[in-house]
Amino acid sequence: MNNLKIMMLTIFTVLMFGHTRAQYTGPSSTDRIYTVKEIKENASQLDKSDELVRVRGFIVKQINKDTFQFQDKTGTIKIELKKKYMPAEPFDEKTELILTGEVDYDFLEGTEIEVEEVEFVKKTNSQ
Repeated sequence: MNNLKIMMLTIFTVLMFGHTRAQYTGPSSTDRIYTVKEIKENASQLDKSDELVRVRGFIVKQINKDTFQFQDKTGTIKIELKKKYMPAEPFDEKTELILTGEVDYDFLEGTEIEVEEVEFVKKTNSQ
């Protein structure tokens, strides 16, 4: 009877926890913060690589439902920010953000970032 309990407990444990996967927590390409200028200069290559990019700056204008204008110290770029990625906390054009997404380059329509994550920049006492 004890063997049956041990076997059942083992099977239960394997089924419950056997499919748990660890996550990579080391350095990645998204650790780097790009500038708008760098993204525009390398747009074709970044689009082809499907590399996630991060930019730090401000969403300064809404163009339509999902399209906004983003600005950093080097320039402006269009971003696509779908409702499902919109942060729960409100923000305005003075709120500094870090956006993570993929570059979408089109020769005729220009370059935009398809945003997949929005982070608020934490203010320090020196800011």
